[in-house]
Amino acid sequence: MNILITGSSGFVGSYLCEYFTTMPEHSVLAQTRKNTQKLCNNIKTITFDINDDLTSLDLSSVDVIVHCAGRAHIMKEVESDPLSIYRKVNVEGTLNLAKKAAKAGVKRFIFMSSIKVNGEVSDQVPFTPHDNIINIKDLYGLSKYEAEQSLLNLAQNSMMEVVIIRPALIYGPNVKANFKSMINLAAKGIPLPVGCLDNKRSMVSIYNLSDFINICLSHPLAKNQVFLISDQDDITVKELFTKLAKVQGRNLIAVPIPKVLINFLAKLLNKSAVASRLCSVLIVDTSKNIELLGWRAPFSFDESLKLMFKK
Repeated sequence: MNILITGSSGFVGSYLCEYFTTMPEHSVLAQTRKNTQKLCNNIKTITFDINDDLTSLDLSSVDVIVHCAGRAHIMKEVESDPLSIYRKVNVEGTLNLAKKAAKAGVKRFIFMSSIKVNGEVSDQVPFTPHDNIINIKDLYGLSKYEAEQSLLNLAQNSMMEVVIIRPALIYGPNVKANFKSMINLAAKGIPLPVGCLDNKRSMVSIYNLSDFINICLSHPLAKNQVFLISDQDDITVKELFTKLAKVQGRNLIAVPIPKVLINFLAKLLNKSAVASRLCSVLIVDTSKNIELLGWRAPFSFDESLKLMFKK
């Protein structure tokens, strides 16, 4: 199968390029925005920007597009009108490429969306693919949802199939942002105020995500569906830091500070968003993946961590 992976220089896209290149049944074409970008294993590249005029782009040999390119979520947004920037790339750019793909005869378009479409806090009721999506507060999440709706509409009016994947927090080799910060904190061996953080979080390793995407390349029942993806192995924030410390040869010193106090102190330090993520519950229901596709995560959280640090 001929697979085009966009966003090949990013965390997810770069791993997928390596992952699918190891499979003889697949041929990988990696999209880059600069022809100076180099990928490992002599992966073939194609240079274009999803917001450009794609009239001359030849996708006739592509079977499936795995679309990872987009404007990432930014904690401290500095743009005066961030929603318009998110929409330009995540909605307009995505639809621009998808329309070109549909005209070229691409069979399936797999879109990497975000759990932020469902929200930031699930409480004790897990998010599902069937949730009624209303009043999305996160602008990044809103742009992803608008892209989803545009793609599903395109699928109804073309021969190209669409698969939408909303991953929980993704981790793996070369991870950045929040998860990287947690790794660094756990490695210091200093006391951390996580002793009372018994709230559970869903996450997904790049290993499980890649395996799921591989299933979605061709499974007939994945057609025009929305999936939530996790390790199916939810853990508390305290457990997360304990495991991150242990895998790095440290023992976690977990200080039991109440969540109310953590949130109060975070507000004083202008870190409310970070504290909210650490203190809230975000779990997802992946039963649809099991029931419809027969997919179960091949790696537990512990197994994924060992692989991650071994690499």
